[in-house]
Amino acid sequence: MNAIHTSADTTRIRRKSSSSSSSSSNNNNIKNSDSEAAKGDIEGKRVVASTSREIALDDASTAVEDMFQNHYVKIEYSETRFSLKKLWSFVGPGLLVSQALLDPGNIESDISQADVSGYKLLWLLLLAHVICIFVQSLAARLGVITGRHLAQHIRMQYPRPFATVFWLLAELAIIGADIQEVVGTATALHILTSIPIWAGVVITAVDSFLFLYIQKLGVRITELVFGLLITTLAVCFFVEMVMIKPDAKEMFKGMFVPRIPQGTVVQAVGIVGCVLMPHNLFLHSALVGSRKLDRRAENREGAIREAMRYFRVETSISLIYAYLINMSVVVVFCKAFEMLRASGTLYKASLADGASVLSNVLGAGSKYVYAIGLLAIGQSTTMSGTLSGQYVTEGFWNMPVKPWQRVVITRAISLVPALIVALTAAEHMDLLSEIINVIQAVVLSFTIIPLLKLQAYAEVVGPEFAFGRISKSVVAVLTLAIITLNAYMIVSVIPLDSAGMYVALVAVVAVYALVVSYTAAFPLRCVWADRALVDRAPMLVRWLFGRSNFSIEAQNSSS
Repeated sequence: MNAIHTSADTTRIRRKSSSSSSSSSNNNNIKNSDSEAAKGDIEGKRVVASTSREIALDDASTAVEDMFQNHYVKIEYSETRFSLKKLWSFVGPGLLVSQALLDPGNIESDISQADVSGYKLLWLLLLAHVICIFVQSLAARLGVITGRHLAQHIRMQYPRPFATVFWLLAELAIIGADIQEVVGTATALHILTSIPIWAGVVITAVDSFLFLYIQKLGVRITELVFGLLITTLAVCFFVEMVMIKPDAKEMFKGMFVPRIPQGTVVQAVGIVGCVLMPHNLFLHSALVGSRKLDRRAENREGAIREAMRYFRVETSISLIYAYLINMSVVVVFCKAFEMLRASGTLYKASLADGASVLSNVLGAGSKYVYAIGLLAIGQSTTMSGTLSGQYVTEGFWNMPVKPWQRVVITRAISLVPALIVALTAAEHMDLLSEIINVIQAVVLSFTIIPLLKLQAYAEVVGPEFAFGRISKSVVAVLTLAIITLNAYMIVSVIPLDSAGMYVALVAVVAVYALVVSYTAAFPLRCVWADRALVDRAPMLVRWLFGRSNFSIEAQNSSS
């Protein structure tokens, strides 16, 4: 028989031959080896095809980094109408994401909004939540379609140094959020027990291990715990809203009549920045992986479209719920500040002084209601910060570690700096919060571009799910608007009181524009591979992408 064997195939034939004792069995073994060699060739072709497919299309059939191997919710696909029972199977990821919009930093922003603009910016708060629904739905969409989350995609599709910078920026955003969450929780403990803020910060640090225990109970139990903590905050502020009896006419006018009072432009931009959280995009794209879909070839597209529809509904409900809670905080403090101003009582609009403001208006018991709500959401968002850090670190570095080791490592990366800053700068949280908001704005610009860009390429999401022309236009306008608002927020914090500061402003804007443009324009790895441009690319570009990743695709394109 005329057959060409590889060295590995010949070795298998010799081993099979030497293990036989008779010539007849040798012949049979050689024939069997030939068939095995043929099978090996077929399997080799399958490996090449599979590897090529992994480069060309990122779907769950090639994903090997499954964060939910032990705990997940299995979703059966059925071509039926919308079902509330089935919606319940998808409830959870959006709820976990919504709590980031309610963290102590956002509560402080709500209090500041109530003091500066009263009810007049409630419409902008609503608009920010609507934009957030759209952006978070896109984050969920990426995870549902591909089976991978945003951090994994950035690691796979962008150059190594660029992905490393992305990771550092994401960790910076998580650290910034942790500072506000840890100090907010410590403040609540101080109000309830009178312990020092630093002691409350130390106590809060142990919640990572509590969260690790909760995770072991399963996805649904974890989601239930987070839902109960969010509802605790909601009940506390809904009760206080009923007690304080706000001006309903002004409240609804503020929700639906657009107006920006003089001198509140920076405050208005800050509202949008506080709602759109960069680490939330990483978190949401990962959490949808807890729902295991039917990805067999005959059901794949239908199951994915069904999941996207239910996740959009679940995200919308969860973030509207978050808006109602944020609105109640603004409304409660609007009325409280009005009453204090009318009586000539001095007050300070801050997170730490919120308890004294409410106790002066509603009685001593109200400060404990405030503290309980703050403690609940502080604990909830601190634990979700652990989850965000876990996905970001695992996604960018693919760390093969045990769950408890993973929590310790990822939490150490994000929480230790937060504890240091919180312990040394707890009395200057107003200034610190402003700095953190600017950091979040910078990171958001470099996070939303890959999120939207990835879904514009058929090589990543497949031709059936890639953005069309209209979707690309809408996404481009939205991205430009968000980047412009974030740029304004960054510029607004630079004091222009000297020529040097003007030079600094120009430098900051130039660097910001350059990096954003680079993020938007640099081609994805799968696009270079699919179009076989890598062989004609400069050596530096080939090194940045990792030349080995293109060898199979380049061979296929040249053959």
